[in-house]
Amino acid sequence: MWHADDVPLDPIVSLAVAIAEAPGSYACLLGSGVSRDAGVPTGMEVFWLAVGELYRLENTAEEAPGRDALAAWLRETDRADLGYSDVLELLTPDAATRRDYLAKHFDGVEPAAPHERLAELAVRGLVTVFITTNFDRLLERALQARGIVPIVVTSDADLNAAPSREHADCFVLKPHGDYLQQTIRNTPAELAQLESGIAAELREVLDRYGVIVLGYSGGDEAIANAIRARRSRYGLYWVARGEVAEPGCSIVEAVGGRVIARAGAAEFLADLDRRLAVFEAQPSGLTPVTVNDEVVTLLRRSDSVGLSELLRGERREFRERVDGLVQRRRQEAVTADIAIEAHDELLPVLERRLASLLPLVLHDPDLFREEVRGLAEVKTRQPVAGGHQFWPELYDWTAWWLTYSIGAFATRMRRFPVLAPLFRAQVRNRYGTVEPFADSMPGRSGGFIGDAIMARLSDTRWKDTPWEALLLDLKELPLLRERYPELVGTSDEPLRTLVEFDFVVSIVHGLSGYRAVARWTMWGEEYTSAFAQELRDDAGLRAQLAEAVGVNLEDFDSKTPDALKSVHHLGDWPERGAILILETGSA
Repeated sequence: MWHADDVPLDPIVSLAVAIAEAPGSYACLLGSGVSRDAGVPTGMEVFWLAVGELYRLENTAEEAPGRDALAAWLRETDRADLGYSDVLELLTPDAATRRDYLAKHFDGVEPAAPHERLAELAVRGLVTVFITTNFDRLLERALQARGIVPIVVTSDADLNAAPSREHADCFVLKPHGDYLQQTIRNTPAELAQLESGIAAELREVLDRYGVIVLGYSGGDEAIANAIRARRSRYGLYWVARGEVAEPGCSIVEAVGGRVIARAGAAEFLADLDRRLAVFEAQPSGLTPVTVNDEVVTLLRRSDSVGLSELLRGERREFRERVDGLVQRRRQEAVTADIAIEAHDELLPVLERRLASLLPLVLHDPDLFREEVRGLAEVKTRQPVAGGHQFWPELYDWTAWWLTYSIGAFATRMRRFPVLAPLFRAQVRNRYGTVEPFADSMPGRSGGFIGDAIMARLSDTRWKDTPWEALLLDLKELPLLRERYPELVGTSDEPLRTLVEFDFVVSIVHGLSGYRAVARWTMWGEEYTSAFAQELRDDAGLRAQLAEAVGVNLEDFDSKTPDALKSVHHLGDWPERGAILILETGSA
């Protein structure tokens, strides 16, 4: 059974970090796949169109057959090895005719979503250098529509006359030429060797910048060799629909590149834009990592005044950001895209709040207790009425997200006493009912968000989308990777610690008679059984947990098995595994 822990960190995360931390350090290498959404055929599509033309001319046929029949015809005529450039050279042996033959594919088309998003990256100064093998001018038109006049270089003559790349607002290098000029390169001989100035400029760009390869196959010798020879301190990311086909695969392996799997250029750029927005959401200098480091520094200095002021500011920042989103959008009906937008807007807010709390888990339980009180106050701020139900229940989701993230870390570090404030805090919901702050359910907004995020990943039928979305969030947070690898640094984290914490939540709710959904019964029998065995074997650890959940050790031992049986189980094994270990000593 698939679960989110099986998914390695998506390389788009490290790419977004690299672009956000060093704007302008990456260049885009664009191929025909970028213009497909605009109606421009890809190189492969042009190849088959050209083969069809060749078939009709040689066989004096009015129509060409399908691709399978054309492929068979190529084999029969000893042309099975023909490529895109070879066919064009057969059909149009001179450059001028070849330009006219290709131009018909570009006339009358408009920039599509990928061109618009690439232009937005340039407007924001995030990516300002583009290498494109495309003959069309769709990128240039999208840039010009936003007030950017790019420096476009298609030949050595252009390069000699143009301002330097460093002084350009946006620089577009077209090694294969432009369909409105006599610079198109298509034949094997033309593609094997570029003009000397263009080749040198290409090498310098590839060496100086990181590279995002998008919609490009790697099928032309000169550019492919230049990529293989690159020496850059920045990485190379190759976007593909699935596994990279040859010759791209060997290029990626040669340079140690990373593959980002997306359905197409538009999907990749939309996802990248969402992730870059996460970084832009943080005020300058106050990223989660810097907040975390400042809290740790103040704790080390025992600067209670400075720490109190910092935490007060973080409480206010968190409250205002959540309130602001809910109040600004609460009248909107919720679609999957809007749920994702809400998640992506709040994720950096949650990460920053987490950054200020995790050091307290390790070093100051008393201050942590005060911060839990502040979190509980935010959860009570749900609007009573008005608007789509999703928006007020965002307070439930943020509380659930933080509770499980903090609780998983505290459980991983076996800091059970720190969990007591999470379990003892209570809130009054908008219906006037008192409920525990540490709820096992994320509210309906959590379901909306989970469904949307996991659908964005694939159309798999997921087991529990809010839980799986939380797992993916934790794996992608730079804060945890850099400062708290205990939670995300091994192959079975953070799933194992989330499962262990959920097991503890089930104990608390079962003992208190509150509603609870035991996700651990579906996600991790092996984890909870090992955790239960550790508790069974260590009376001291069990006593700490008993104190955290609010009972003495004797009551914990006698009542916990029945408490666990009383919660709502999502799996089919409530009478065995971890429960039996606590009850009898073995499963």
